[in-house]
Amino acid sequence: MKKIALLSLAAVFALGAENLLVGAGGGYKKPVTAVIENLKKEGVNVEGAFANIKQITIQAAEGKMAVIVGDEAFLNKSGLEIKGYGRLGKGTLALVTPKGKTINDIKDIVKFERIAMPDAKKAIYGIRTTEFLKNSNLEKDVSSKMLAVAGVPQVVAYVLNNEVDAGFINSTEAEARRGEFGSVIYVDESLYSPVFISAAKLAACDKHADCAKFIDELKTERSKEIFAKFGLK
Repeated sequence: MKKIALLSLAAVFALGAENLLVGAGGGYKKPVTAVIENLKKEGVNVEGAFANIKQITIQAAEGKMAVIVGDEAFLNKSGLEIKGYGRLGKGTLALVTPKGKTINDIKDIVKFERIAMPDAKKAIYGIRTTEFLKNSNLEKDVSSKMLAVAGVPQVVAYVLNNEVDAGFINSTEAEARRGEFGSVIYVDESLYSPVFISAAKLAACDKHADCAKFIDELKTERSKEIFAKFGLK
């Protein structure tokens, strides 16, 4: 099996037009990478770029990225020329704690000293965390305790290193690393906007022969199983 490294955005774009470029929010690195691996084994030249969704859309504006996997609502407001969407599933917001620290009620976060969350303006689940805290009336009690970091992968690192009492992430990472956390609590979905994760086709897709293969791959049973495994409903 070919190893797919997490390439920096600059390195990915330096690969040139011979490779299909697929971008995704960092919280969806694992399932998107699994799909890419399946295609690479079949000889498709495809690479993935992962960062918070705002960074991905900025890079996509240069015109070299063919597909973005991310929050449909965010992408609709990105200003990118999107040719169409293929919905992959619905993501959910989760709170996780380090090993050795467990809670049964999400309201118990008021007792914590430090809580990590993704960037509130640039990351899908940072936006949803902000909505949840406001709609649950917890914002005033925890706002001074929140630590904003780039995205979901950084939140996970803080939690696993026991540098925070808890962190807000997506269901994909929560399920992938469930055994590494003390608690996993899913947030009431009525308290934040729905997160519909879709593959958005960009203009570069039509210029690359392998783009259709990637889009078709997302519809296969093996890809559907991957996304379900990683918490997309």
